Amino acid sequence: LKKGLTAEAAEIMLNSITESTMKQYKCSLKQWWKFTQEEKYDIFNTDANKLIEFLTQRFQNGAKYGTLNSDRAAVAIITSKNISEDRLVSRFMRGVFKKRPTRPKYATTWNTDSVLQYIEMLPDTDQLRMKDLAEKTATLLMLATAQRLQTLALINIDNIKMTKSGIEIKIPEIIKTSRPGACQPNLILPFFKEKRSLCVARTLLEYMDYTKDLRGMHKSLFITTVKPHKPVSTQTLGHWIKAFLKKSGVNTDEFTAYSTKHAAVSKASSKGVNIDTIRRTAGWSERSKIFGKFYNRPI
Repeated sequence: LKKGLTAEAAEIMLNSITESTMKQYKCSLKQWWKFTQEEKYDIFNTDANKLIEFLTQRFQNGAKYGTLNSDRAAVAIITSKNISEDRLVSRFMRGVFKKRPTRPKYATTWNTDSVLQYIEMLPDTDQLRMKDLAEKTATLLMLATAQRLQTLALINIDNIKMTKSGIEIKIPEIIKTSRPGACQPNLILPFFKEKRSLCVARTLLEYMDYTKDLRGMHKSLFITTVKPHKPVSTQTLGHWIKAFLKKSGVNTDEFTAYSTKHAAVSKASSKGVNIDTIRRTAGWSERSKIFGKFYNRPI
């Protein structure tokens, strides 16, 4: 409203911000409110110099580039002036990056061999507990599709279609990577006949059969393993996958469930990177090459 927009227009614009981003902004705005109260500044009417002063204080308190970038964006939403792209602010942020550069979360990644070998050692589905099958299904889906946990949590059983060659899963809901003109995720899982124990499509069908009498009216693919059975959150999916990785011998003190997301494999392949380089970088060894090649899907 401070920018001269109507309440209706502002409400529509706020819908462009995801729930997770809004949570980040709330943290940033709490810090901004505290700063403006201490300095006796107008929280809504500020300029580039005051914003830089705020960001400098945050930097001195240990905030990293990503946090400061979130702070800048959050303050820009509520201020009357367009300060986010101000020349001084942009230069300040470049300085932050050079003094405290962002680094990839993982310099290396775990080898998928241990996970695949562990899966092959598991007993048949009818001998698995529901939690074990849920962990196996979620982990295989992450390995095969390289989707986000958010996407897996949104899978609806009504959007799962079985074909002669495998399974197709449509994701019509808005996700983090959704944007105008872009296609929604369409996950293709062929039947992996060479390795039935590693077949994601088969495992998915077995999980659906296992849970069909437990889910009641719930349409979400993944449901909680304890009563009352209800749709799981992304956090629960993350816990399942992390637990499965730990059982497989992966160092979960270093790697989280998100490390399972091998989107870089398909991206590098589409750019013509040598397959040996891809395999070394992403963790696909010679022994797991057939699995990596089979499930190497376009991003």
